[in-house]
Amino acid sequence: MDLEQNKAVEKALQGVISREASHELANLEGEPLKEAFNLIYEQASFQNLLPKEPTVKSILNELYDLTQDNFSDTFTITELQYLIFEQVEMLAELLGIELE
Repeated sequence: MDLEQNKAVEKALQGVISREASHELANLEGEPLKEAFNLIYEQASFQNLLPKEPTVKSILNELYDLTQDNFSDTFTITELQYLIFEQVEMLAELLGIELE
């Protein structure tokens, strides 16, 4: 996994779990990552917390939130660009637009 991606995931996880746990989870690979994902997915399903399919409105709301919050303490510019790019890609896919 890309080191930049690992760091971004680790920073995001630190908002909900301990620093040590976020580091360990962000650096999982292969079968241990698959097992952790399946267990978290099962727990989220049990608690009716599975995310709904993205909609144009939900993606636009996410993009709006990204422009309103001050992430300078949490994310680098590169990490923030990556988050925005992910949302734009998802929006383009929903709208059937191929990005160039």
